[in-house]
Amino acid sequence: MPINLPFRTAAEIEVETPAEVDWVARPWVAAGASTELDGKVKLAGKTTFTLHLVRAVVNGAPFMGQSTRKTAVVYLTEQNATSFREATKSAGLLGREDFVVLYFKDIGGFRWSSVARAAVEECKRRDAKLLVVDTLTQFAGIAGDGENNAGDALAAMRPLQQAAAEGISALITRHERKSGGTVGDSGRGSSAYGGAVDTVLSLRRPEGNQKRNVRLLQALSRFDETPTDQLIELTDDGYRSLGEPGDVAIETERLNIIAALPNGKRNALDIEALCDATDMSRAQLQRRLDELLNDGEIRKTGKGRKGDAFRYFLDSAVADDERRNKNAAEPEGRKKKPQS
Repeated sequence: MPINLPFRTAAEIEVETPAEVDWVARPWVAAGASTELDGKVKLAGKTTFTLHLVRAVVNGAPFMGQSTRKTAVVYLTEQNATSFREATKSAGLLGREDFVVLYFKDIGGFRWSSVARAAVEECKRRDAKLLVVDTLTQFAGIAGDGENNAGDALAAMRPLQQAAAEGISALITRHERKSGGTVGDSGRGSSAYGGAVDTVLSLRRPEGNQKRNVRLLQALSRFDETPTDQLIELTDDGYRSLGEPGDVAIETERLNIIAALPNGKRNALDIEALCDATDMSRAQLQRRLDELLNDGEIRKTGKGRKGDAFRYFLDSAVADDERRNKNAAEPEGRKKKPQS
C-alpha cells in the first residue's frame, strides 16, 4: 500500500516559503537552519567566536556589522564550570537570564537523542531561537573510529535537523583534524556532518604576517549572502570584519610602504631602499607605489634615470592623515588573543 507523503509543487513552495532568507545572525546563522563551525582545538577560537555571536544575538545588536535577531539562546558546553565562567565573562554574558547553559558533566548517562530533545524543549519553553552545541561529537558520545562513521554522523545530526524544522536554528562546533584541509573537509571525522548542515564555517589563523588576534573565516553555504572568505579581528568590543583576504593584504602593503617613507623630500627613498624596508619584491612594490601616487597619498622626486632615480616621500599633510587613520583603525589596547 503506498504511503501518503506531502509532496509540494514549486508553486506551493513559492507561496509557503519567505522570498528572503530570515537570519538569526546574518549572514552566518539562518533562521530554521543549521551551521557548523570547525577549528583547531584551543587554537582557532571557536568558543570565543561563538560566544561573541551569542552576545550580539541576545542583545539584538549587530555582529561584525551585520544585523541579528534578538532572542534567548540555549548553549550546551563541553567545558567545565570554571573555564566556561571565564569565557562567558569575557564575552559579556555573565549574569544574563536569556543565556541558558547545560554542562556536559550534567547529562549523566542519557543518550544524545534524549539530551537533544530536552534542549529543544528548553528552547521552546524560553522562546529561544538559537541552540548551540559546543562540541557536537562530545555530546553525541562519538569518539575514535566512530567519528569517521557516516551513519553515526547522520544520527548525531538528526535531532538538530528536526530542531531546525521546528524553527530553532542550530549552531554546532567540531574540532578540525590535525592535517587541516579546505573548508567543508577540515572537520574531524566523516564528511557527512558537513553534508547535513546548511552552512559550514572554518575558523583558523591566516597565513602570512598577521596579528595574533586575526582569524580567517571561510564558508561553504547554501545561502548566497554568506561570504566565502573573510578576515576578522577580535577587539575589546568584539569581532570586526577586516574584509576579504586579498583586499586586506593590499591595504597592509600600502600601510607598510607609508610607514617606511620619510616625511619630506630631503630624505626621500628610492625603490631599492623601500624593498629592503618593506621586504616586498620590486614588482609588487612598484604596483603599490603607483597606486599610492595616483591616489595622492605619497609624492615622488627625481627624473627616473641613472644617477637620479625616482625617490618617494610623504608630505606633512599626508603623514598626519595616515597617522590619524592608523590610530582610528587600531585603538590603543585593542589586542586580545582568541581562545578555544
